[in-house]
Amino acid sequence: MTSGAQADEGKAEGKVEDKVVEFYDNFTEVFRDIWGDNLHVGYWYDDSDEAGIETATDQLTDQLIARLAPQPGRRILDVGCGVGEPAFRLARSADVEVVGVSISSFQVGRASERAGEHGLAERVSFRHADAAELPFPDASFDGAWAFESLIHMPDKEKVLREIKRVLRPGSTLVLADMFSQPDTELTFQDIITTPEMAEYRAVIERAGLVVREFTDITANTIAPQPVREKLAADLLARKDDVIPMTGPEEFERMVDGVRVPRSYGYLLATVTTD
Repeated sequence: MTSGAQADEGKAEGKVEDKVVEFYDNFTEVFRDIWGDNLHVGYWYDDSDEAGIETATDQLTDQLIARLAPQPGRRILDVGCGVGEPAFRLARSADVEVVGVSISSFQVGRASERAGEHGLAERVSFRHADAAELPFPDASFDGAWAFESLIHMPDKEKVLREIKRVLRPGSTLVLADMFSQPDTELTFQDIITTPEMAEYRAVIERAGLVVREFTDITANTIAPQPVREKLAADLLARKDDVIPMTGPEEFERMVDGVRVPRSYGYLLATVTTD
């Protein structure tokens, strides 16, 4: 029997999911025009690294590929696949099969089209699915990763348990995600939940996963000032497309969030099923 509290929690999660779907169905193409095909933050090696956003986002993908370190021919799950760019980079560099999932049917359709354009349709595929209820049998993947997708999932422990279910024993899961700091001010708070770093680790452990690495890389994800200014200018140039989706106040917060260093933290976690 479901309690009233459980029912209310389920309704709340459903509302968040609906808002996330609406956001990405409407905003993905605008975001790609500004940010590129990687829908995650960039990684800069040090203060001398002046890479633009597209190179820097590839550099973050490479950080996750190095940690996942899959053997050729393995099957990898991409949780929250966006339009597929990290999956394509992984498939090429490691010679693996990748299955991406997203609750945005628009993103799944666009990613599937791009797999064909990249000549990777035989090894990289995408499915419309909820990460909390993955449509795969137990122990059907050799590894997994999630780029900034758990931020949209209020019950992170449930999602992590579900990912663990579909991983084979001894598999690796790599996470790249945001965490809250004392001065954190996030945009789109109705679709984003970010625990503090210590709580994030505790959630991972409660899900039955073993933490092998848990690293604060916030400093490496703060873009150089010229990159931030260009992103802000590109966003302002698209304001007529964005404001109808966000409202003027949220849009201003977005621009400010791009222009100044972020107040939230960023972590990389490498965990295993046992």
